[in-house]
Amino acid sequence: MSAFIEKNLRYNYTIGLFNGAIFGFVDALIAPSLTLALFVTALGGSSFLVGLLSAIYNGGWFMPQFLVSHRLQQLPLKKPVYVGVAVVRILCWFLIVVATYWFGAQNPTLLLIVFFVLITIYSFAAGFAGNAFMTIVAKVIPIQRRGSFFGWREFSGTATGLLAGYLVAIALSPERGFVFPENFGILFVVAFGAIGTGLLLFAQVREPRETIQGEAMTFSQQWRAAQNIVRENHAYRRYLVTRFVLAAGDLATPFYAIYATRQLGAPDSIVGLYIGLTTFSALLATPVLSYLSDHHKLNWVLVLAAAATPVMPLLALGFGAVGAASSVAFAFSIIFVAYGVARTAANIAFPTYLLNIAPPHERTLYIGFTNTLLGIATFIPIIGGTLLDLFGFQLLFVLTFVMSGIGFWLALGLRKRE
Repeated sequence: MSAFIEKNLRYNYTIGLFNGAIFGFVDALIAPSLTLALFVTALGGSSFLVGLLSAIYNGGWFMPQFLVSHRLQQLPLKKPVYVGVAVVRILCWFLIVVATYWFGAQNPTLLLIVFFVLITIYSFAAGFAGNAFMTIVAKVIPIQRRGSFFGWREFSGTATGLLAGYLVAIALSPERGFVFPENFGILFVVAFGAIGTGLLLFAQVREPRETIQGEAMTFSQQWRAAQNIVRENHAYRRYLVTRFVLAAGDLATPFYAIYATRQLGAPDSIVGLYIGLTTFSALLATPVLSYLSDHHKLNWVLVLAAAATPVMPLLALGFGAVGAASSVAFAFSIIFVAYGVARTAANIAFPTYLLNIAPPHERTLYIGFTNTLLGIATFIPIIGGTLLDLFGFQLLFVLTFVMSGIGFWLALGLRKRE
């Protein structure tokens, strides 16, 4: 460990944890499969648009990373890229707040269009910053501390997510007297403040200047280099396939809350409970999973992340067979407990695994290529929305179970290589 990294480790580690706490709160507050899904539905959006929203929000973070990796790799400091994009992201959420209050009651269709434009810019801007963020983390957090770093980021984020669930339950509860668009507007104002704080906080990280080796690569050279890595690195190839299939297994994820409100008779305010249980289960799981990842059991965490994924559509099919009832809608919460555990395990295991197998001089290439491919997979929920509109929930849940089951089988092979 270099003297610079050791000297600033506690400071950078703390900054990273607080950043994780804030964005855990943001992700719970404006979850595309929960809060934002209901927002789009309230504006008259179809299931296709709900699936598109989830794809844009998640895929936007992943897809641009390979496009900028060859440029980023030649920068001795990555933080200026992160800071520049942060300005765009903050501005987007400010405009979302303004548009919600301005157009919400009078012109919901126009608000829907403006919202999708702004959330697309925000999400893809986050993607341009994502590679810089991961590379900075790899530079300032030594390999033996990365598992716990991502784990405690997840822990702090899920802890603040409990507060987010409470706020969503209050804002969307008719008994509180908030009506559209004020109910969502309040949540968006809070999100705007949190996003700005989290981005500006990570901008304070102390990043060491690195020595750039070799000549700058063009995009075509970077593409050929990525192809060579996939051909030659068997562990990385298995990792890519596993993550892609598991991402494809997210077909139904944006629609569980909508299923509860449409088919099981649950009120919109139950989303707050679902958010709370998702974050609470993640909160309980994080210390255990962090400990395992830092004590040579990362393979166990990988398998758990994959194993929990097919459980959710299987449970949804079971609840659907029971029928609509308030007790069923509340029992349906167990799906979000499973989701909290699966998401936590994935957020700890998969980034740690990737950083561990990526050589330092090719780290931006590994990160960028991986995340761009995963970005393509995140657009699969659009297919889920189309299937839902055409054939209903049951077929959607069956296909999700099959895809995520294949992902689990692939993860077992990945475990053997870890």
